[in-house]
Amino acid sequence: MLTAAELNVADLSLSAWTWIDSTPDGLVAFMLITPASGERRDLRQVAVAAGLATPELPLPAPGILVALADADALVLLPNASGAIRVPSASEWADFVRRGGVITLLIGARPLDAGAGLVGVDEYLMRAVLSRQIWLGKTTLAAEYSAKQCRGEACIVCGHSDPPLAPAGHAYTPTPGAPLGWAIAAHPDCLGSES
Repeated sequence: MLTAAELNVADLSLSAWTWIDSTPDGLVAFMLITPASGERRDLRQVAVAAGLATPELPLPAPGILVALADADALVLLPNASGAIRVPSASEWADFVRRGGVITLLIGARPLDAGAGLVGVDEYLMRAVLSRQIWLGKTTLAAEYSAKQCRGEACIVCGHSDPPLAPAGHAYTPTPGAPLGWAIAAHPDCLGSES
């Protein structure tokens, strides 16, 4: 199951894919974000600002927050003016909602949003060998303020000035399963898919 999308964030065109795959550590939810075909800029600065690392183990836990709005993932990068909304299959969203690990991959070079599993695999092999990809792992269990958890402050920017709109759910760790919170965001802070 591979879900692909083309996105526009501010003045940057992106392509994104989500899938679940088996690894030596068990099942992992993957999210790949690259520049879209024809985009001349790479995402190196975004990846470095997010605390991602070139392919090496162990993967860092970057400064990236991920929330869910239905099956869409809202990726909140540090110092970004808004969230990147990445469509995903309901199976992917259900897996991460239950506490599954998300491995975020940001590629430097463009990849067409229409690339299927074979194209994504080839891209990843070339990107790893040329060290043109950055990785990190996270979960939906992230640190939020009490106001953000109660939906009284924007999940993206942290400010509580109106208007705030429902923005899905975020999760905080508990000794058992993660605890879900209905979150809110400023409409301008939420990314939109194209």
